Amino acid sequence: MLYKLENLLRIHGKRTVLNINRLDIIPNAIYTLIGPNGAGKTSLLQILAFLDKPSSGTISFNDQPVRFNEKNLHRLRKKVVLLDQSPILFTGTVYKNVEFGLKVRKIPQDLRKKRIEEMLELVGMEKFADYETQGLSGGEVKRVALARALAIRPDVLLCDEPTANVDRENQEIILNTLQKINREEKSSIIFSTHYLSQGQRLADHTLLLQNGSLSNLVNENIFKVTLSHQKTDQVLCHLTGQLFFKLPADKAVPDADSARLYIDPKKIVMDPGKKNRSDGNYLNGHILELSQENGTVRVGIDIGIRLTLVLSIKDYHRKKPGIGEKKEIFIPHNSVVCTET
Repeated sequence: MLYKLENLLRIHGKRTVLNINRLDIIPNAIYTLIGPNGAGKTSLLQILAFLDKPSSGTISFNDQPVRFNEKNLHRLRKKVVLLDQSPILFTGTVYKNVEFGLKVRKIPQDLRKKRIEEMLELVGMEKFADYETQGLSGGEVKRVALARALAIRPDVLLCDEPTANVDRENQEIILNTLQKINREEKSSIIFSTHYLSQGQRLADHTLLLQNGSLSNLVNENIFKVTLSHQKTDQVLCHLTGQLFFKLPADKAVPDADSARLYIDPKKIVMDPGKKNRSDGNYLNGHILELSQENGTVRVGIDIGIRLTLVLSIKDYHRKKPGIGEKKEIFIPHNSVVCTET
């Protein structure tokens, strides 16, 4: 196992940033880490890069327990590289930037030159080798930083929002580079993103963080919606032409016309009873399917689109849902994650 995290907590002040019961990450795969701002994505990447330590819990790397002392961390940091969301290049040429990590590792000059040329070609920056870094665009900076990270051939590459704030052309080059080094070099890659479509395109596995905890809703209840921003600090999320529900404005993507919604099946309530209209949405649907799984009952329900919710065995016996039966459901605001498309 590449990483194994158990009972991991990261607390800043009085705030719990991460609370992960268990996370296993296998080697030689691509993982995408998704979730809203503040979900804990950057904090998790910093811990995986051994640049931060958990408040409690255990981590193993390559099946060996991680000891957070300087000698052990120095060894591990040679195997793992974190590419920041806003990377900083040194003053000087593109070539000198990519060379930096190789010189620190005392790689011979002829091998350094060969590796630098290969990495710059990989990210499409070979013609910029002698350019000063101050004149580069944001996308070009990210590509040079990626080449610099890859030049030292890390076992694991961690990328924090590698395609954020760059144009479509640079996004494609970065994503294609990640895919190529995984396929050809068998590099393990974990990258965070707001774009579910990028994870679906590249990743072998998708991790969703909500409020610092991992969620299992990634493979279901995912909908592309159009957004209508209201003057009442609410956003209408249109799932179909006639079907929509409301979200508080701070839960939606600001100033966007479209988004992707993730609705946690474990937080949807069937037969909610007493209603509080301010903290969620009430909808009616017909039950399509019932199946038992891992001590729960999964319910497929047609609300105009197919939605999945999860009942405990106790709730199932108490509410006795039947296929074809009409049921009211409650979708609380805290069950919904709204991200960019």
